[in-house]
Amino acid sequence: MLKLATFAPRKGGAPMLGVVREDRVLALSPGLEMAAALALPESVLRALADGAEGPGWPVDEVRFLPPVLNPPKIFCVGKNSRVHRQELVREGMLKEDPQEPTGFVKLVSTMTGDGDSVARPEGITTFDYEPEMAFVMARRAHRVGKADARRYVGGITVLNDLTARAIQKREVETGTKFWTAKNMPGFCPVGPFVVPMFEVVDPYDLWLTCDVNGERRLRVSTSEHIFRIEDIIGHFSRYMPLEQGDVIATGAPRGTAISQPNAAELYLKPGDTCVAGLEGLMELTTRIVGPDAG
Repeated sequence: MLKLATFAPRKGGAPMLGVVREDRVLALSPGLEMAAALALPESVLRALADGAEGPGWPVDEVRFLPPVLNPPKIFCVGKNSRVHRQELVREGMLKEDPQEPTGFVKLVSTMTGDGDSVARPEGITTFDYEPEMAFVMARRAHRVGKADARRYVGGITVLNDLTARAIQKREVETGTKFWTAKNMPGFCPVGPFVVPMFEVVDPYDLWLTCDVNGERRLRVSTSEHIFRIEDIIGHFSRYMPLEQGDVIATGAPRGTAISQPNAAELYLKPGDTCVAGLEGLMELTTRIVGPDAG
């Protein structure tokens, strides 16, 4: 399976695009970035990856950066699981019952890569994880019908929509769309790879997972999504162009910390290691540290 990554050698060097082969990373054409690579025809991209030469780097000698370093936007679909909707209603996080896709924005400056540390801000004790399947736009989409939507998608990755729940609840009460709760520094881990869409038989036959300190917290099928890729692109591109390189998260699954009776024990704390994944494809590791380390 072809896995693409944006990486930098730990000993120093500029970010570059590479192909991951088992336990090594090989650089692709100099100057080629993720979004442009995903726009290439399958045959060209495969040939480019197959032609990557040289010793490369062992995976433990590189840093996996966010796959798209400077996306035009990070757009997150909300309330895309019926069970998660019920969980949010129960906790006072949701007042409406949307009948079409809804969304919010995470700031590009909040992105972090695989293995990075994220500081739990001072005073934030309800710090939750939300592992999500995200897709990367390969080309600009404006007024695209659902039937053609997937042709505009380059590949899928993992986005962990870290959230300060108590702040989110206050923002729901005031009608604010999560600007603070989801946009504190480091609150958008993404990666570590992008799997091109031509490698994905069915993005709605995958399993989202989340482990904290080696303990499995959730494992939920992407088949539970209410609105799928074609629904998302068809709905939002009616009025809002989606640009090449946009990263679009498709919604949180059921089973995050807020939904559990022992939520206070499960919220992320300094010293925790959170691993969000798409089973069999990739795992995205985030280390939680105290505010003084951020």
